[in-house]
Amino acid sequence: MRPVLTLLATLWSLTASAAQFVSVDGHEVHYVLVNTLFLAPEVAHRHSITRAKDRAIVNLSVIGPDGRARQAELKGNVRNLIGQINELDFARVKDGEAIYYIAPIRFTDQDVLRFEIDVAIADGPSTKVSFQERMWVDSTP
Repeated sequence: MRPVLTLLATLWSLTASAAQFVSVDGHEVHYVLVNTLFLAPEVAHRHSITRAKDRAIVNLSVIGPDGRARQAELKGNVRNLIGQINELDFARVKDGEAIYYIAPIRFTDQDVLRFEIDVAIADGPSTKVSFQERMWVDSTP
């Protein structure tokens, strides 16, 4: 399987199993946070993703009412428990009909991260995706 397909399959399966999404006018904006250690080294390298115990990627995808992927403009940030805010820098990953938007983040052990992401769907509505996740640094050697 090509490396980009491996990345997309991993992200899609995690998105599908988590079933985290918001609906707006028949569109679904799916989102998931994935620790970079879940990515195969060659896949992470191909997409310039740093694999580490304290790194993750935010993955969003937009599905239209017809079940097809939609392009979107994303802008957002992540805030930690002590109020530090970091802007998210999304990169578009496209393979065939699939489109994903990923942004890298760093975190500390047991930190609660709050995400605020504005999503402007091409030829569609706009919405805000807000969620929070507690992050854990893997302590195994």
